[in-house]
Amino acid sequence: MASDRNDAGGYLGWFFLGGLLGAAAGLLLAPKTGRETRELIGSSEFARRAQAVATEAQGRAGELLDKSRELFEEQTQRLMTAFEAGKDAMRDEMRKGPTPPRA
Repeated sequence: MASDRNDAGGYLGWFFLGGLLGAAAGLLLAPKTGRETRELIGSSEFARRAQAVATEAQGRAGELLDKSRELFEEQTQRLMTAFEAGKDAMRDEMRKGPTPPRA
């Protein structure tokens, strides 16, 4: 289940990027005159909204990246702990020597 969360988090950034690209394409391909489109793109309202969306997406992507790193480090630590425990158990069994056959 943890991998499902990581996959969803990775795709969220791409989702936002696709949304921004789609919005830009929609503006450029809209049935308006060139002057109207340039005015819309150049308007401070549009730029302000685009900046706000980009900043929010960047913040979320950073948070998701941080969470992913934390999860990766936790899983790596668990794996290393389990690996060391397995090595210790193997050494203990080897020190005991072979078990005598049962009669």
